[in-house]
Formats: sequence, structure tokens, C-alpha cells
Amino acid sequence: MLISTDKYGGVGTDSVTLGSLVSGLKTILKAQRETGGREFAASLCREYLTSCLSARWGKTKRLDRVQLLASDLGRELQSAADVNILIVACERILIPINNALKFIPNSDRIFGEAIVTSLLKTKGNKALSEVINLWDDLGVKGCLSAERTQIVKGFAEIRKFANESLTDEESAIVLSAFCQEFERRLGQKRKGRAGRGVESVTSLILDYYGIPTVDTPDHFTTGLEIDKWIRTKDGWIIGISCKRTLRERWKQAYTDNLDLLNRHKIKELWHLVTFDADLSDDKLTEMGSYRAKFYLPDESSRLHSAKAHAGMRDYVRPMSMFADDIKSLISATY
Repeated sequence: MLISTDKYGGVGTDSVTLGSLVSGLKTILKAQRETGGREFAASLCREYLTSCLSARWGKTKRLDRVQLLASDLGRELQSAADVNILIVACERILIPINNALKFIPNSDRIFGEAIVTSLLKTKGNKALSEVINLWDDLGVKGCLSAERTQIVKGFAEIRKFANESLTDEESAIVLSAFCQEFERRLGQKRKGRAGRGVESVTSLILDYYGIPTVDTPDHFTTGLEIDKWIRTKDGWIIGISCKRTLRERWKQAYTDNLDLLNRHKIKELWHLVTFDADLSDDKLTEMGSYRAKFYLPDESSRLHSAKAHAGMRDYVRPMSMFADDIKSLISATY
């Protein structure tokens, strides 16, 4: 209920409010124990739950959902044991997970940037294919390592609490709930990182060479997998993408609608591809005829065969020439 966004507003991600809720409920339970009250003050706990959540979200668009949470969750608080379950869920599961996620990157970039920059400085333009190949591995390994560090730390803490305070059955429930929720939240982060990964390496390469980018053309809604756009000195633009391989989705990497390209003043679409095994002559020729240009590793056998081909030599280039080619097309004022 605390993590349900659609139905209850997702209040479980707000550690400050959860902390206030836990503190208040503990105070109520402690006061009851000290006064020796025979009847559990269920109505007091429910009232505090409502007021605590309303104080935080009373002036937001989430208020209706949060009020529904307070009502539905309040009905579950019938005993001191029920309140303790809520306290454990907030204090031992959600708050630690929220805090741990702050130390897990939203982007792969920080793990690869220093190494990639060093490669480009050391090897120059010939390092481009190595950079693209390394980027995913560097980011994935770095982020997984950060995830593992936080999981191990969090799990050790909650296991210590469970061993000291809970029965074996209760311990199993709490530990499994912690792992399940942690993995769910990590999955959300991984999806976000995956979506940003390719754009990050393209951005890093262009930033390294001091090449400015522009926004995606207005109302340009094709399925092209283009990461960044560059404006040339004649006012037209070039789309840039960096990837290991076009794979089975290569049809989405180009358009055969030249009128569409002209309407948006798209000069060419450049693809930096490091794995070229599936780049057949037919594929290169078809895409090349619709303003696609390929930059392949300098040692690529496909590059060497294309250079000897009268038609393909115009749109298949060595990757080490990418920076010089793009710089020759952009305005000197950049």
C-alpha cells in the first residue's frame, strides 16, 4: 500500500514523512505501555496516520489518493502488533531502501567517463570503436558493483534486526520483503540507465571533441534511433548514433522518405557501428542510398571491401575520420 503510486500516491518514497510517521506511532505505543492501558488506542493511531499524511500532502494533487491510503491502511491497525508491522515496513524496509538508492547512480556515465576520456587522450581518434565497445561494460559493471554494495549493507542490517527481534517465520517474511522491494526499485533504475546509456557515450564523444548539438527537429516523429543532432554551416543537420551493432532493428535506423529528410533539412544520418558482421552489401547500399553514412573500425574487413566498391565508398568511412569529418561540416564560429 505504501509503494502503490496509482492507487495510494506512492508515499513510501518519502523517507522524511515515513520517519515522522514511525516516530509518532512509537510514541503512542510507548505511552500506552507506560500508562498500563488495557485497551489498544487504535483510534489514536489511525488519527495520527491521517494527520501525518495530510500534513505532508494536503495541498498537492495526491491528496485524494493519500486520504484513501489513510482510510484503507487505518482499517488494518487493529492491534499493537499491526502498528509494529507498519513501523517495521517503514523503518526497516522502505527508509533504508530509499537511502541506499541515493548511492546508486541513475546513469552509467560516471563509471566510464574518466576511462573513456583517458583512452581518447592517449590513442586519439583511433580509440573511438574501443570507447563504444567499452562503454556498456564499464557502466554495467560499475553500477552493479554499486548496487551490490548497498544491498549487502542493507541486508546485513535488517538481518541483524530480524535475528534479534523476530521469530524465524517473521524474520523470513521481513527479509524477503526487503529483498523483493529492493530488487523492484533497482529494476526501475536499470531501465532508466539502459535508456540513457547509448545517448551518454554519444554525448561524451561529442563533448570531448567540442562539437555542439541541437534539439531534435520539431515534429520529427519517425522511429529513427538517433542519439544527437549536429547543425552544419549550411543550416542543415546531421543525426549521430553510436552503437555496437544495428542488430535486427536496423530497419528502424533509417528512412526511405527523402521528402521527410528534406522537409526537416536533414543532410545525413551517421552511424558509428563497431560490430559489422551483419552489415551486408545490400544493407549498406540500401541505407546509404537514403543518406545514411557508416563509420566502421579502421581494421574492419567490411570497411576495406566497401572502400573498393564504387558506390559504397561514399558512405562507409573509417571511424578515426569521424571527428575530422564532422568538424569540417560545422560552422567555424563553433
